[in-house]
Amino acid sequence: MSGFLRRALGALGNGLKPGLREFLRARAHFHAALPAGPLIAQRYVVFDLESTGLDVSGGDRLLSIGAVRLRDGEARESFTTLVNPARAIPPGSIRYHGITDAMVADAPPAAGALTRFQEFIGDDVLVAHNAAFDRALIFAEEFRGAPAFGNPFLCSVATSRWLDPEEADHSLDGLCGRAGIVIAGRHQALGDAEATAALWVSLIARAAARGVDDLTELARRSRMTAAMAATAEHF
Repeated sequence: MSGFLRRALGALGNGLKPGLREFLRARAHFHAALPAGPLIAQRYVVFDLESTGLDVSGGDRLLSIGAVRLRDGEARESFTTLVNPARAIPPGSIRYHGITDAMVADAPPAAGALTRFQEFIGDDVLVAHNAAFDRALIFAEEFRGAPAFGNPFLCSVATSRWLDPEEADHSLDGLCGRAGIVIAGRHQALGDAEATAALWVSLIARAAARGVDDLTELARRSRMTAAMAATAEHF
């Protein structure tokens, strides 16, 4: 756990262990250092998570992880697993992603699944579409005992909003539609991760064409850090 996070949590509740909501708010302001060097040369893992719902601080849980490793702008290995959320999956969520209670009955719990995910990502930079939500899901499982993630997180939504502020639709469907990227397996974690990976390659190429030399500059121009922290308040 970082010194910043330890101090933030220690200040909450006059020394009492914080609740999940307070933990998420403090954790939302943790941002690992970004590596230097050209955007295309960085080691990325682009990932997507599915969940029981959108109320992370209210008890919604991780259901599946899908991820793609990017090297020099090309997709390499992939990672996918279902996750047993230790709670019932609401019918509305099942209609959205198709994951049922029976499908996750024998899946690993979140702590085990996230340990395997950590082994896959190593020290790579993590990228997600609306990363604030995916980070919140991971941090909520950390609160429950899963391993802590110290990797940098980047958001393709924040990048897109900076590149195309005149566009109203920055959803994955909207961006992939404009970029001509086919989403195979929409609302399945691996399918969405593969589409986001292709989208990320396009976004960083456009950012580099605007003179962005490294990820620190990309985060500064897109105001990504502040945007992710502010968005996390709603989860």
